[in-house]
Amino acid sequence: MSGREGRKKASFPSPSPLRRPEGPEERRWPLPTPLPMLPTEDVGKVLKQILNRLDAIEKRLERIEKMLMEKQPIP
Repeated sequence: MSGREGRKKASFPSPSPLRRPEGPEERRWPLPTPLPMLPTEDVGKVLKQILNRLDAIEKRLERIEKMLMEKQPIP
């Protein structure tokens, strides 16, 4: 074995065999964090806030898109 081959083997360790999960807990995705319990009237308020925020984001994105189209017209 020449010096070059010896360096290649020394710098790249042999691949290790794939490890199998030990227990059933390791095989599954982690469980999601449970949501806090909210009264039903609060759920409506929260959903309305989410929709309002999404509308605001959509309006901002439209303004950005319009601004970019003015600066760089598509040929």
